[in-house]
Amino acid sequence: MKILFVEDNPHTGDLISGILEANRYAVDVVADGETGLEMATQWPYDLILLDLMLPKLNGIEVCRQLRFRGCQTPILMLTAREASQDVIAGLDAGADDYVVKSCEPDQLLARVRALLRRGGEASPSPLLTWGDLCLDPASAQVTFRQAAVPCRPREYTLLELFLRNPQRLLSRSNIIDHLWSFDDAPVEGSVTTLIKDLRRRLKVAGMTEDPIETVYGLGYRLKPCPHEALSSATAADWGTPLASPESSSAARVQAVLQEVGDRFRATWPQRFATLAKTEQAIQSGDFSLTQLQAILSQIHKLAGSLGTFGYDQAAEIAASLEQSVLEQINQQTQWAQQFSTSLASLQQELLTLAPPKNHCTAATKPDQNTE
Repeated sequence: MKILFVEDNPHTGDLISGILEANRYAVDVVADGETGLEMATQWPYDLILLDLMLPKLNGIEVCRQLRFRGCQTPILMLTAREASQDVIAGLDAGADDYVVKSCEPDQLLARVRALLRRGGEASPSPLLTWGDLCLDPASAQVTFRQAAVPCRPREYTLLELFLRNPQRLLSRSNIIDHLWSFDDAPVEGSVTTLIKDLRRRLKVAGMTEDPIETVYGLGYRLKPCPHEALSSATAADWGTPLASPESSSAARVQAVLQEVGDRFRATWPQRFATLAKTEQAIQSGDFSLTQLQAILSQIHKLAGSLGTFGYDQAAEIAASLEQSVLEQINQQTQWAQQFSTSLASLQQELLTLAPPKNHCTAATKPDQNTE
């Protein structure tokens, strides 16, 4: 399954995309709303994960425009905090669900799975089945007659794609669009190889009937599900079963959390140095509205990242710092607006005033000594 993730905070983007990729989702990450809107309208994503605060075009407007254009892809809004107004605005704009950035990975993945079930053509049951073949998205496991079928990540995602779209004919380019990220797309011949690998994998597991139908010149689709249980077969003559996956999805997620968390913590000294310079400028009065707006953006991202990584107390302190900067910006903006309004009013008043009468009299009174 392929997800478009629109997030401008690089640390949050790395963390959440890493969690998704560890659970065998292909993820395209873009950093602004305009690009997200363009990507979502041009490529067939299974789900869109959309941040609220985005440059160029905010998440609410992206969501609203996608629905206006007829896009039916499930949208999961990502909020920095569980603010009711943010949630209401996102859902009213057309989002299907929301999740807070600081939530546990298991909760994020569960909401993703729920939306994929809602948006797919398959049964709403959490389990995807074809006869005795079963795929459980929650545990990322495939079984045949309750025996584990060890699949490589790409084999797993291909099988999931077929099971979620049982009546759909999928061309090679369709499969590439759903299984590979934009920057990692292979040649179409790779799909043929992947189909062969998956068929071999299922055959080794004991399946005597191939569930995948080849429609020559067009692509592949899942065959109608057999009404009776598949007949048993031995895999002794079909070679040695392939190795099991290197690690569970939980272990992969923990590895992502550790790696991205280390990179995030390594940025703290530089972030504090920047904030310290801002503090000095504010105390000396040597700062501009543009500088405050720039530092507001940095603090907002820092607060979001701290919450995402579970530093709740630090995130609250950063949020209060963000609020204080925002109040200062609002004060300066209001003062500038008041000044502009007063200046415009003064100019208009001067343009409408007639010259003073005494000045006019002095200028036009005839000289009595000229007779």
